[in-house]
Amino acid sequence: MSGGLTQRALEHAIENDELQLYYQPKISLISGMVIGAEALVRWNQASGDIIAPSVFIPLAEKSGLLHDITVGLLDKAVEAVVKVKRHHSGLALSINVAPNDLESHTISEHIKHYLDKGVINANDLQIEITESAAMGNFEQIHDDLVRLTNLGIHVLMDDFGTGYSSIDRLSQLPFSALKLDQGVVKRMGTSRQNLNVVKASISMARELRMTSIAEGIESAAVYNFLMVNGCEEAQGFFISRPIELQQFISFIEQSHAFEGSQIGRIHQTVHNILYHRKCLFDVVFCDRIGAKACLPSVMDPDISASLEDSRLGSWYFGIGQQLSGMVPFDSLEQPIRDLHKLSNEILHREYDKHRNGKQETALSRMDSLVNQIVSLLHALESALLLKQSEPSLL
Repeated sequence: MSGGLTQRALEHAIENDELQLYYQPKISLISGMVIGAEALVRWNQASGDIIAPSVFIPLAEKSGLLHDITVGLLDKAVEAVVKVKRHHSGLALSINVAPNDLESHTISEHIKHYLDKGVINANDLQIEITESAAMGNFEQIHDDLVRLTNLGIHVLMDDFGTGYSSIDRLSQLPFSALKLDQGVVKRMGTSRQNLNVVKASISMARELRMTSIAEGIESAAVYNFLMVNGCEEAQGFFISRPIELQQFISFIEQSHAFEGSQIGRIHQTVHNILYHRKCLFDVVFCDRIGAKACLPSVMDPDISASLEDSRLGSWYFGIGQQLSGMVPFDSLEQPIRDLHKLSNEILHREYDKHRNGKQETALSRMDSLVNQIVSLLHALESALLLKQSEPSLL
């Protein structure tokens, strides 16, 4: 089929509106609810044949038609957002873009126009760019990704795990989410190494304060593994194939049996607490040996002064509140507040490290609180595990 494709045929397809968007639903692994979809282009030929983007996008790039295609598809995605919002609010549609469109500021200008006109809100639309495209065109796309982020648009790195991301460069681009490549996700069932790569990617997303999204989920076993290991969002044939817009709207309205659990988030919070302790420990260590012998970033760790925005409180005072009423959860609030207060005292050196052993007292108190919080989190994790329906965890 691809051998017969020509530039003229593609131009004809654009003129006759043969390039259509299909929507693959995304599910929250925390709530089990539909939270949006990825918009995927398909070429619906007059003959009835459907051509995948992997076949015609290279031709579009080579012939210089990709720019026009992207702009046209963005318009379709915005139209879809408007239609979906008539039925359901709080859902986001994501669309893929190419580096050239970012370098020319076409995408950000187009989106800004829709935002300024009030056609869509920033939370309605997300932008995806592949890892290889992002890393291979870092300088060209950086400014526009920052601009999109400043507009409130979430930018997702697609196909993470297939390229050669530098952690340094990754941290310099304003991505809000990492989408784990479907090939890596699919292979983890037969490869322990791939399974560890997925777990490490989820952990890295957490450390970079990004959402982790898994693609290519084709079985309940994969879905459940990702759910209990802290991955936050999912898409794949197990959930749904890409479908037309009206089918997607109907899909949202249906009653689905997708599991959702905070077990993975609790597991992440345990790591956050231990990481928090390590940051504070490093500050005290630097006080002991002298600030000149330490990196400035170590002396000023990423610990928010606001409890609700901190690693300690963002989960508890956010989505964690859905667990209110469970004894281990309700017991967490006071030690979390106490640890946050103590953390700020340590950060601002509100103790006398040369007299009365106050620094040692602060460290001892910190460890006591950390142990208490971790113990309660483990109890909460066990309680949720026992509440979860057994078949979904096999």
